Order: sequence, then structure tokens, then C-alpha cells
Amino acid sequence: MDRFDRQDYAERWLSDAFRVIQENPPGFLVYVDIEMTRVQALIAELRRVGIRGSFGAVLVRAAGLALARNPDLHQLLSGSRRLHPERVDIGLSVANEAVAAPVMRLLDVPGKSLPELSAEIVRRAPEVRAEDTATLAKLRRWGWLIPTAWLRRWVLRRVFSSLRFRKLFGSLQITILPSVDLVSSGVLGSTAVLGLGRVTDRVVVRDGKPAVRAMATLSCTGDHKVWDGQRVGRLLGAIAQILETEELFAELPKHDAAAEHLVVSQVG
Repeated sequence: MDRFDRQDYAERWLSDAFRVIQENPPGFLVYVDIEMTRVQALIAELRRVGIRGSFGAVLVRAAGLALARNPDLHQLLSGSRRLHPERVDIGLSVANEAVAAPVMRLLDVPGKSLPELSAEIVRRAPEVRAEDTATLAKLRRWGWLIPTAWLRRWVLRRVFSSLRFRKLFGSLQITILPSVDLVSSGVLGSTAVLGLGRVTDRVVVRDGKPAVRAMATLSCTGDHKVWDGQRVGRLLGAIAQILETEELFAELPKHDAAAEHLVVSQVG
């Protein structure tokens, strides 16, 4: 038998938030296939030395470095106001109970090493989930104070139009969903959202010959008022360059150059 119920006030606030954000839909969706063989080796090496490395940490680090090396891309726009942030902060989506995943803002990503970022993500993820759960509980308890949808949306439009609010999501937001091949988001809190799907073995061409490599699709959904296709391509190219080379191996603790050379020679 069909069963009907009503959204609680936390769910109503989230629904209205999605509607307000989607009043300004993203202007583009582009994606590129990236070889992840070196990233897998990098994560394995992090774990070997006792650090819980992850694809999220590696992508956050790569995106932060890419933005720092392309400062003209590092900007946020709200209405006619443009902000060029002093530092590169990256937002990482953290799955929780609600349909809207909370975002962990990682500050000054270029100034932190990959092991530092990995440890911070592991340490803070439970805190971010707990804070989000507490916020949802407050909305369920007090959301009735603004009971009508049109008034909630008016409040949300005022909040979302603030550059201070946009900074909460970081210069970029990253979402990783290992259960699907392609991830994209039509909901933008920052200039763009990077999405990474699952890593799978695929047949690709290397040196004119077929080869099996670990591959993943990296997508970028963003605000066309801030970036055009050429700029997005430059950003994704910079990220791919970092992920597909051995650059981040230099950040490993007690770095073993001989071990790195062995790994690189095996995947090259």
C-alpha cells in the first residue's frame, strides 16, 4: 500500500536551497579521461607508511596546486562583484544523512603537503558529519519559524548572493563517487565542481600500442560567467599533469627515490 508523509523542516530548507541555487544553472560541463596508475601507486605508498591516503586527498592537492599555478583562474563571482581570494581553499564533499552533502573546506591547499591533507581529511570527516547532523537537527526544531517556501527562498537568495557564503565552499568543490563512471553536479556553491568517478582498467593507446591502464573520468561543471572553455581546459590539463606524473611522490615521508623509480618504470 502506498504511504504518504510530509517533508520535515530540514528537508524543506534543503529543497528550497536546491531550487534557489539552480536558478543560476552551470554554464558548462566538460570532462577528460585521466590515467590513475601513478595515483594508485601513490596512495599505496602513503598507506605503506601508515597514512590513510585517498583519491579525494590526491585530487584536492592537485586541484589546489593547479589553481595556484594559474592565478588568473582563481576567482569567485557574485552578481557584479568579483573576488580574487588571497589563498586557495578547496571544498570536499563528505557524504552524510541528507541529500545535500556537507562540504569540508580545506584551507590553503598549496601550502600543505599530501600527507598533511590526507591526515586532515581523515581527522575532520567525522567532525564535518557531526556538525551537519547538528545543523539538520536545529532546522527540524526551528525551521517552522519561517514556514512558507517563498520566504525561505528569499532568505536563501540573500545568503547565497554573498561572496562570504561562496567562500565557504572553497575556490573549487570536489565530489567523488566511486560507484559510477561519470560524476557531474548542477548545483554550484563555488566557481566550479570537479567530479571524479570510479577507477577502472581500460584499454588505451600508449606509444602506438594497446595497453591496459587504470583510468578515471574527471569532470568539471562550472560558471560560464567566470571561465570559458579555454580556461577550463587549461585547469584540467594542469590537474592531469600532476596526477599522471610522479610529482607528488616527492611529498612522501622518508621518500625512497629508488622505490619511486621502480614504480614509475613499471607504470610508464
